[in-house]
Amino acid sequence: MRLQHWHLPHRAPSLYPPYSLASRVQEHLRRRQLDFKDAACPAAPPPGVTAAQRLPPRHPPPPTLLSFTPMPTYTLGRRQTAPLTDHEAARLEAPLRIILPEKGDRPPSAPPVPPPAPLPVAVLHSPRGGQTTYHGPGQAVLWPVLDLKSPDHKQFTVRCYSRLLEHTTISALRNLFGLTAFTTEDPGVWVSPVSPNPQALRDPAKIAALGVHLRRHVTALGTAINIAMPSADVLSEEMNPWARIVACGLEGKVVTSVAAEVDGGLPSLDDRLGGRVREEAVAASWAGELARRICVDGVDAAKHEDMLALVTEILSRSGDTTPEEAEYVTGLQRLL
Repeated sequence: MRLQHWHLPHRAPSLYPPYSLASRVQEHLRRRQLDFKDAACPAAPPPGVTAAQRLPPRHPPPPTLLSFTPMPTYTLGRRQTAPLTDHEAARLEAPLRIILPEKGDRPPSAPPVPPPAPLPVAVLHSPRGGQTTYHGPGQAVLWPVLDLKSPDHKQFTVRCYSRLLEHTTISALRNLFGLTAFTTEDPGVWVSPVSPNPQALRDPAKIAALGVHLRRHVTALGTAINIAMPSADVLSEEMNPWARIVACGLEGKVVTSVAAEVDGGLPSLDDRLGGRVREEAVAASWAGELARRICVDGVDAAKHEDMLALVTEILSRSGDTTPEEAEYVTGLQRLL
């Protein structure tokens, strides 16, 4: 068996999949796993159904990874029990004018880059634990859909699955960028930030967030790695999404990204990735590391055309497609 990798493509500065669309795709993939489990162990077969008819499908659905970089989105976890005030909601929902680091160095004679158009922001509730976090441009979101008790790959307890997400992320950051990441008593994956003073000790900064949701041992959500995002010294709430929140409710903690931590900064990051779309390249590496750790034979990456066909099928059956989802599908059709 092999890991199946589905990736929702994006193209800066404005073609990003809505978080809600990724959630639909994830639920479709998880439903396949749950339906197979139901067929294998029906609770009460209908009268008149023979033993042969009750046999499960011959081939279980493969373990799956969905990766994407969404439109700007704040998600509220289950610990966010108090409703947002009107002021808090307006603050989070204000459009973001995100300036991501450029590829390579711009020559001094180059004309100034015009400010980017503001992007709309979604605020959604999430079934994960924790409080408020952010997902958006410059980030690789990675959602495995696995049956933790499947006999077709390595099995995991809930605690071991959380460790799997952390260790997969740590290995991917080391293999791609030479970063030394680690875990702490707080959730997520952390690094010791680069300091201009080699003797200075700095508190760990969060480079990847984790969130897990299980339904009958089938996983949802996963991890989100900050690849190239506004740094902590960007204080403007219009420019920096992290300036609007206390990320994951961790007071006094700093959020960082790969571009801020690799030697040589963003040009070095792009050199290491060979000109590939940053988030997509990180997702591919993470998928390979996940496949190795769950002991399957490798990764089958779906083509973007297959992703478009799957999304179109899911939306055609939903009956409640949002304008943002329809706009993304139209943009993806043009892209391909």
